[in-house]
Amino acid sequence: MKQLKQVIEALHSSQYLSASIGSNGSINNCKLLENGIKYSEQLLLHWRRTHSLDKEVRNSFIDIIEDDALVDSNNRSNFIFSKQFHDGIRHLCSKSANQQYPAVWKTVQKVHANHLNEVASNHFDISTTRIRTYLFTYYLTHPAKGVSDFFKAQRECKIWWMRFSTDPSKYYLDPYKFSDTSESTVPPGTQSITIKSKLPYATLDVESITLVPLLKTHLDEKINAFLSNNSIGEDIAPAVIRSVIDLQAATSAVLFDSVDNEHESTLLLNRKLAPYQCVVACCHQGNKLNDLEDLCLHISNVLLRSGLRLKSENMIFTQCFNKMEEELYKCDSLGIPYAVIVNESTLLNGLLKLRSRDATLEETIHISDLPNYLLQIFSN
Repeated sequence: MKQLKQVIEALHSSQYLSASIGSNGSINNCKLLENGIKYSEQLLLHWRRTHSLDKEVRNSFIDIIEDDALVDSNNRSNFIFSKQFHDGIRHLCSKSANQQYPAVWKTVQKVHANHLNEVASNHFDISTTRIRTYLFTYYLTHPAKGVSDFFKAQRECKIWWMRFSTDPSKYYLDPYKFSDTSESTVPPGTQSITIKSKLPYATLDVESITLVPLLKTHLDEKINAFLSNNSIGEDIAPAVIRSVIDLQAATSAVLFDSVDNEHESTLLLNRKLAPYQCVVACCHQGNKLNDLEDLCLHISNVLLRSGLRLKSENMIFTQCFNKMEEELYKCDSLGIPYAVIVNESTLLNGLLKLRSRDATLEETIHISDLPNYLLQIFSN
């Protein structure tokens, strides 16, 4: 098992994040670096495409950029009175005069850290991040189905996070206990859970999911009239399920998880989300250098055009086998899933090696099969 100091050093040296360790062993001053920001961008895109509280319901998107907005990440029920929530329902109104349950919409909100009521929403301090990005999903459903849809959403979201890890058992659901003060003010039937990642040195939050059965008094007349016009004609308020992800905190949690493995210096990032998915390497014997360089550039361009992300500025080209092995291990520490290895015989027969980060094993494939084969791997 790696010590926390080793984990932080590994993430810092690979330019994913920086952090310090508090006197009580907590993770402090956590900040995403260049590669960590790139990973968070991929996580955001993946959330937009695949994260859902109900996969059978089409998602609507509302992007809100409000650096001066106030976000209380500690209060899990007051959102039903927020302008953001009511604006989302009005967005549904604008798209359809007869919106039927269920309905889902997503919002991306960027908030200046000074406007957060709770700076450390996770179990470590990320207050050095000036702008925080929150990912919200709202799911309106019939009140009679609220509880069952709430439990279904928990399972779906937990599985979504488990797919990022080589050890899915790290992720678990933790029921949220409302304080005695808040219990008297939350609507009856309100429930909430937190999805957490349990690591040897910390337990980190990645997402919160809350069910709130709405009352008609929570909403204005126009919204009530809209929501009452549902497919079954009942004049009732829906239940709402809300998911909240602090993108910077969740990205940091996933990065810490990826270092927690049995390999000495390998970052086991999910291959779909890795900032760099492939690197081209060549160990030559000093012959046909121009041809080999041209071939490596051609392979890089083919892979880039196919949509894969390459660390092209650091293409490995060396005459020393040990040097190439050293560079490949550096790629492992960056979390790059695959390396395409070219040699002089590739110029003659078109065969090259494909090296896997996770197993450090190599398989032989023909250059003509390369882009489609890799795309198939990354799509699974």
